Amino acid sequence: MKSAIYRGMLVHSRREPARNTFRYPISFFVLDLDELPELERRLTLFSINRRNVVTLRDKDHFDGSLPVKEAAVRFCAERGVEVDRVLMLAQLRVLGYVFNPVTFHWCYGRDGQLACMIAELNNTFGERLPELLHGPELAYEHEKRLHVSPFFGLDQAYQYAFSEPEVWTRVHVRENGSVPLSAVLHGRREELTNASLARMLVRYPLMPFQVTALIHWQAVKLFAKRVPFHHKPPFEPGKGSVKR
Repeated sequence: MKSAIYRGMLVHSRREPARNTFRYPISFFVLDLDELPELERRLTLFSINRRNVVTLRDKDHFDGSLPVKEAAVRFCAERGVEVDRVLMLAQLRVLGYVFNPVTFHWCYGRDGQLACMIAELNNTFGERLPELLHGPELAYEHEKRLHVSPFFGLDQAYQYAFSEPEVWTRVHVRENGSVPLSAVLHGRREELTNASLARMLVRYPLMPFQVTALIHWQAVKLFAKRVPFHHKPPFEPGKGSVKR
């Protein structure tokens, strides 16, 4: 199976206007979306669109109206990219809760080659904006279109670098020729079984809750350091945040 659990580390390093670096252990999933029915049959603690300890719900991705793979394939097709297979890196719901600051999708054509990627961005205000990352280069850049943090404005760009997908991911936030923030995620693969899923839940209890708690804790620290605050702009679905 392509689907697996990953255990690793997430590092955030803010350089401007105040230094703030943190790292914490993290677990996450990389799922081959064609394998979801088999995973649901095999894994006692995992379900799709049903209550369980761990759940994947379609409504947590894209506009929530389609199964995740169908939504990803349609999203790419509407932008001129034909996709056959999709791998998704994400947190899943644990006891009904999930928050993914970003979900990454590796999208492959019928020839088995990487056709593009999707970065599906979320903020804590419940807003979501998927971005198509064109081409097979595993290095991409796009202008920021979603208000994510009250401590950063919209006049920025994201610069990504990926492995495929034995997972190493780096995101630079670029602004006026500088890199005020970098984030690096890396993890080691472990086969997704009943035993490994149970071990993950014991070792990384309530991982999605921890992600949200750490986001708010870091926000408190940045506020204490008097980092300038940016109020949330209006949001237009499919287009992103509107600059004031």
